[in-house]
Amino acid sequence: MTTPSNKIEELQRRLQSAAAETAQLRSELAIARDRQSASAEILRNIAASPSDARPVFAAIASSSKRLLDGFSATVLQFTGDELHLVAFTPTSPEADEGLEASFPRKISDFPTFALVRDGETIQFPDSEADDVPQLNRELARLRGFRSVLFMPLMNRGTPVGMISVTRAVTGAFAPDLVQLLQTFADQAVIAIENARLFNETREALERQTATADILKVMAASPSDVQPVFDAIAANANRLIGGFSTAVLRYVDGAAHLAAFTPT
Repeated sequence: MTTPSNKIEELQRRLQSAAAETAQLRSELAIARDRQSASAEILRNIAASPSDARPVFAAIASSSKRLLDGFSATVLQFTGDELHLVAFTPTSPEADEGLEASFPRKISDFPTFALVRDGETIQFPDSEADDVPQLNRELARLRGFRSVLFMPLMNRGTPVGMISVTRAVTGAFAPDLVQLLQTFADQAVIAIENARLFNETREALERQTATADILKVMAASPSDVQPVFDAIAANANRLIGGFSTAVLRYVDGAAHLAAFTPT
């Protein structure tokens, strides 16, 4: 027989369960909003700096550390056969100095690259485990972390860098956090590609403008080549990023200085 007391207890249990579910939903909603805000911030950085991916890398490092509850985060980019440190979150002056001093380095000398070059995500739940490469173990001791997640940056199947997030405690990263870092990695690749295309387009436009400028000078002074040589020296020095540029003419076996940029 159900008594008033039993009904009250059942009602209390239901209320407690509903309160717990509400709290859980609020927590999940807050986490989702935080992640969306971080992604939106990174996208704003991409839009605000189309020619320079460094502000994007800095935002990704900061958001990765915060949202994955990390100890530190780094963003590395492959340039030629070298690995460059392009962003990191600070830990201590000594550790930060040691980290910066270890880059750039040859990709072939960095064992983690061999693990992520095929686009695989790699975790070291315990940096002191026997299967952890010695270099990674030394970096963990230097920086003061015990677990790390490596996420490759893949552009059309080619690795162009990686993001790493560390923790001060041992343990694997949850699947939803791995997926979140994948989102940040995709945004980093967008920033890299945007900067490349933007700079290539700008360089092509600058070269076309320089060529047109020289052609205009030629048309304006058909009887005098000196203004043309001056324009060639100035444009060549600017576009190549030179310290100085000289134009020489060879007349009767002798070299004559025809134009130069001042130093």
